[in-house]
Amino acid sequence: MHPCLVKICEEFETLRGFLPTPTPKQEKLASKLFFEFLDCFSSLKEEKLEYPKEFSHDVRLYLEGNKKLVEKFEDITIRYLMLSDFYDYVRLTKRYKRA
Repeated sequence: MHPCLVKICEEFETLRGFLPTPTPKQEKLASKLFFEFLDCFSSLKEEKLEYPKEFSHDVRLYLEGNKKLVEKFEDITIRYLMLSDFYDYVRLTKRYKRA
């Protein structure tokens, strides 16, 4: 797994208790990780193909400025849920192990 994705997963683990009411500090971290994920995931080459196409699809459309998707991801909970989905996927597939 690419080092930038590992770093995102490690930091994501600090967001325990995010739902249902995140603190401002947690919201700031979730946003930071979301944008780091967009940057990292979009830069992947072959590794990108190893993940569900939904991640590639959402990242590509967001970065292209797709209005519907950009509006959807304005919601911090949706940003968090995308990160959570990715984290769960890499844990279940054993690509990432908790440090």
